Amino acid sequence: MSYPDVRRAQPADQHAVGTMWEHLLSEQEAVEHRFEQADDARARWDNDYAVWLEDETYRIFVAEADGDLAGFATAHRWGPPPIYAESSEVYLDELYVRPDARRQGLGTQLVAAVRDWSDRLGTRRLRLSVLARNKTGRAFWAQQDAQPLTMTLTIEQQAAQNDEDDEGSKKIGF
Repeated sequence: MSYPDVRRAQPADQHAVGTMWEHLLSEQEAVEHRFEQADDARARWDNDYAVWLEDETYRIFVAEADGDLAGFATAHRWGPPPIYAESSEVYLDELYVRPDARRQGLGTQLVAAVRDWSDRLGTRRLRLSVLARNKTGRAFWAQQDAQPLTMTLTIEQQAAQNDEDDEGSKKIGF
């Protein structure tokens, strides 16, 4: 199925999609301060963009409005840990539409493109996460027939005495 305003991302889209991705991170941080963006987040994203475009288990879709990129969705093929029965899934990592282009159906079209890709792969379901405090996002996903599966909880701990000794905060890769 084709969606007139949605297509797969191309190398030339990297800067525009990266800028929207930074806006997504900023909006997430405004809703939930524990999602603070790392200083090197954009460099890491820029480093991986070309790889994601070539990886057949990964998709980036972009939405256009009035000739400009107005939104994007990222997704990857996923499966549960081997202690569970095999169940091929697609994990919808990120969905973003610029504020000035919202309420025009672009988010729904992006989700539909991910669903179509998932169908072509023969997966059983889409999996995604939304911030608990993001009421608008939760309402959008309810309209897309998304149902709760698990709930992630956190317990805030006292800050470590010496952050340099915190092995859990060391970056992996890049």
